[in-house]
Amino acid sequence: MLVIMWSNYDPNDNNSTGLPMNKLSLICLMLLFTCHSALAVQLIDQTHWTVLERDSQLKRTHTEQYLELDLASVRAKLVAASKLDMALPLPNGEFVTFRLEPSQVMAPELANKYPDIMTFKGAQLGEPSNFGTFDLSPKGFYGMFEHQGKTVYIDPQPASHSYRSYYFTPTEQHTLAADMKRHPPIRFPGISDARTNKPEGLMQTSQISERIVYRLAVAATGEYTAYHGGTRALGLAAIVTMVNRVNQVYARDLGVTFQLVANNDLIVFLDAQTDPFTNTDQDIDGDVISQAIESVMSDADYDIGHLVVTTGGGVAGLGVVCTTQKASGLTGSPQPEADAFYIDYVAHEIGHQLGAEHTFNGLVGACQGNRSGLSAYEPASGSTIMGYTGICGEQDLQLNSDPFFHLHSIEQMVEVTRQGVGNTCGTRTNLNNQSPVVDAGEDFTIPARTPFTLTGSATDSDSDTLSFSWQQFDLGTATNSASQDAIDSGTGPLFRVFNPTMGPSRTFPKLVDILTNSVAYGEAYPTTNRTLNFRLAVRDGQGHVASDTMQVTVVNSATGFRVTQPDSNSQWLSQTHTVTWDTANTQNAPVSCSRVSISLSTDGGVNFGTSLANGVDNDGEQDVVITSAISTDSARVRVNCTDNVFFAISSGNFTINFDGPPAAIKPVFVSQQVLSVAEDQRIQIKKEDLNFELGLAVDSITLLPGDNYTLTDLTVSPSENYNGELQISAIATKDGQSSEAFTIKVTVTAVNDAPVAQNDTADVAFQAEQVLLSVLDNDTDVDNDPLSISSVDYQGSGTVTIAQNGLVYTPGSAFSGTDTITYTVSDGNGGSATGQVTLTVAAAPVEPEPEPDPQPDPQPAPQPETQTPTQSLDDGGSGGSLFMMLWLLIACVCIRVGVKQYEG
Repeated sequence: MLVIMWSNYDPNDNNSTGLPMNKLSLICLMLLFTCHSALAVQLIDQTHWTVLERDSQLKRTHTEQYLELDLASVRAKLVAASKLDMALPLPNGEFVTFRLEPSQVMAPELANKYPDIMTFKGAQLGEPSNFGTFDLSPKGFYGMFEHQGKTVYIDPQPASHSYRSYYFTPTEQHTLAADMKRHPPIRFPGISDARTNKPEGLMQTSQISERIVYRLAVAATGEYTAYHGGTRALGLAAIVTMVNRVNQVYARDLGVTFQLVANNDLIVFLDAQTDPFTNTDQDIDGDVISQAIESVMSDADYDIGHLVVTTGGGVAGLGVVCTTQKASGLTGSPQPEADAFYIDYVAHEIGHQLGAEHTFNGLVGACQGNRSGLSAYEPASGSTIMGYTGICGEQDLQLNSDPFFHLHSIEQMVEVTRQGVGNTCGTRTNLNNQSPVVDAGEDFTIPARTPFTLTGSATDSDSDTLSFSWQQFDLGTATNSASQDAIDSGTGPLFRVFNPTMGPSRTFPKLVDILTNSVAYGEAYPTTNRTLNFRLAVRDGQGHVASDTMQVTVVNSATGFRVTQPDSNSQWLSQTHTVTWDTANTQNAPVSCSRVSISLSTDGGVNFGTSLANGVDNDGEQDVVITSAISTDSARVRVNCTDNVFFAISSGNFTINFDGPPAAIKPVFVSQQVLSVAEDQRIQIKKEDLNFELGLAVDSITLLPGDNYTLTDLTVSPSENYNGELQISAIATKDGQSSEAFTIKVTVTAVNDAPVAQNDTADVAFQAEQVLLSVLDNDTDVDNDPLSISSVDYQGSGTVTIAQNGLVYTPGSAFSGTDTITYTVSDGNGGSATGQVTLTVAAAPVEPEPEPDPQPDPQPAPQPETQTPTQSLDDGGSGGSLFMMLWLLIACVCIRVGVKQYEG
């Protein structure tokens, strides 16, 4: 504990010896941060492990290794740390580092009572897809984690005080199945029947937004406790390890975990003679389990109950979580530990309690009488948790279940836990995580008896690491032999489920079987006219399992699509050779595969990295040229349809001997794939789009400038608003030889361009009526589509209507000022734009004020008649003055003349 004490610093006291509070705060916070960091992440490196010398031979098998662990040091660091980076040994002798964090498998009261039992979850640093669960108890350290698609186990070996890191092998697990008795789930009226059990009515985990924690009460018989050491602490520790592993699966696939109830230790019985159980599957009868549980707690204190015993078998009620029958669950094994018990049996029976039914179709061995016709999506014994692996005789696909649920099982449990009775109890917290978005791809039609590869895709907004699982989703009919499972009945599942992978593709059947011309049990070629339904399930590791569907339609044919030459007897040199194949009529409808591509493998068919021909006619024969220095005795040829999912690989490896470089071949353009792009979009031209003589795979292509497009390397951008056919000049190159220029044609499909609406203004007279506004006159459409007004938005006091391909406006009574109309113009092809009209309505006219009555003008005095003529020139004022000035001028002149005459 870090205790922080503030000093009595007084900034005004020169004798104060304390530090200023802000400095002391900083120091204390730094100390706190340092201490916290030291405690937050501790390191247990590989020096805590010691590889035992006697393991030197075992390590070379890469399947297991034995080590010693400094348990005291590990325990001390686990107690001190909230997070721990721990080096974990792999079976091959390597180490990987996982970051471990505490997990709550026990209720806090129970965990406080047993502090020596600790549980953790964790993921590999840098590889979060590798995750697991871990626990430390008086029984030692247990680890169960995924690594590169395999499950690694680290278990204590009490006899030698050592630890074993290993992959679970079928031979070890098989012994557990010998005396195992299984039963169909118990159906309780009104509880188990309250489910739809219809795929179309089920809810996917992609719709899940909350994580559920159910309170789990696990009772143990005295025999079970004795097997694990005989004390209550050791019996409880074994149950904790079991629940920890089960939680790992349910949290990932369903967003559900289980937490042991506070008094769970009190139902771990110590004495087989005095406990209330028979230690057999008969303990499921009546209320024996619930009575034992409720002897130490009330019915309201747990959500689901279970009993573990040591005789082989399991049985549980269907969909009983949160109900009065919630304790109807029992699992037993003579060896009640490890995944053969935790996954095959405990997770299976709890699956029933949450609503999942059996998924297998077989009738042999323990499968007899236990098949569920409405959920039988797996062939034979099945291989997922709700299957019956290892106990169905010749119909066993494998000896133990893979640790995940079939998609249908998940959907059944989602229905119960999110929509049914299981939604009435448990604690819910927000996942704070988004589901992946999945695309299974297009539907295809393929020939019968032919391999194919399905590829989907998924995105995740949380950047979670995704895993992919392709599952055939066809309900089957019951089968009673392995030979019957290998025959296409026309209805049931042909392809088993495999462990999820990190890639979105799956080849049907497995590539290794295609290369050996065989098919492993659990997969079969379709041989009838039928539709195969597939779903791509994608897990994000956070409780979401999203999926998408697609279909493969199979057309029956006498033979499959197959390569006939080369074969295992062929020998090729560095020259031209002919590849032949049986088209199986795939060039015609309904398959309609017109072109194929041909590629070469030099490693026995694992990788096909050398292209021999691209997009050549699917006519069954094509000359190809070996142009590079290839020498191998492990060559294979693959022919695949260029726009479909089916393919064929030549039978057996053949030999290629390099006998010197062949003459360089000048590429000769033959044809191209259909290329099109939408107007105003870009398209990238690829080598695979072009076909050349001899199916030549060119090294590169160069595009040349031209009309109506621009280039960025191999990306073509049509000119703005251009549509029609682009003709692009190009040159191809192979081994330094260039082709003549040829033309690549690209169809640019027209798209509708939205019109452009221009804003308008107009002046309107006061009290005007029905003013026609021709707003479309200046609106435009690059496609020359006829424009019309589709709607109008007007909030003013007047009226606006659409008429005569314009707007008719009447201002409000006595309104003047500015008014605004918004209209939408449409081009009839889905394009539209909005424009605005701003109207200025004139003000009301001003009435003139009335003038006062004028006074009568005084009458002029009568003028002498001699002045009246002059008035005829008077224009009302200025003319009269001019007349008088003229007379004065004449008078002056006359006087001047008279004076001069007198003087003279």
